[in-house]
Amino acid sequence: MKYTVVSFDVGGTLMRMDRERVAREYVALAHARGSKVDPAAARAMFAALDDEIPKRARQAPPLSLDDRAGEIFWKTLFADGWSRLGLVRDETAVDKLYRQFRRGSFNRVFDDVHPALQALRSRGMVVGVLSNFTTDCEAVLRTLGIGDYFSFFAISAVVRAEKPARAIFEYALRAAKRPAVQVLHVGDSPHHDVDGARGAGLNAILLDRDNWYPDYTTVPRIRRLTELVEISS
Repeated sequence: MKYTVVSFDVGGTLMRMDRERVAREYVALAHARGSKVDPAAARAMFAALDDEIPKRARQAPPLSLDDRAGEIFWKTLFADGWSRLGLVRDETAVDKLYRQFRRGSFNRVFDDVHPALQALRSRGMVVGVLSNFTTDCEAVLRTLGIGDYFSFFAISAVVRAEKPARAIFEYALRAAKRPAVQVLHVGDSPHHDVDGARGAGLNAILLDRDNWYPDYTTVPRIRRLTELVEISS
């Protein structure tokens, strides 16, 4: 059956942390406090820290369901970066990093997102968001210039259930007003996105941008969202 709806995860699928932007902010904050940080060292530090986020998140409480837990998680992450640069923890600097993160200032949209979303919409597809994210997800996506593509938002902080829970996928189905067999979900997590979608009766595709799952065969695997256009038609 032809798909009529495509839902997307957000982090790692539509956007990612702009490592260069975050590294520059660390350098600037350190300079403002009288400390010199090598930009290359800051970039290497945050690249390593960014790679740790999935593992850290798995070991933390559901971040999007508890604002305080989320704040602690991200402030701890940014503070660890400060320490790894050999700097004494500065709560003011950590707070500033966290505020910029929450505004979406540290995010960037992947270069294949606009072409893929435009192509899907031009074919009459309903496009939505289905993501474990805080209540400001829609505002962040609008800040990044892609919010207008989406017809619905199934956000864990609003639904009060995180992927792979069936409840958030069922919420998306109600919002899309389509049967599950017509809905294709796209995300970068085999567990949260693929297993969650299939458990709720949706079809799924794994987006594996960094080739972490080369032998994955449970569902189709793509490396870029532009590959999705032909698969979903």
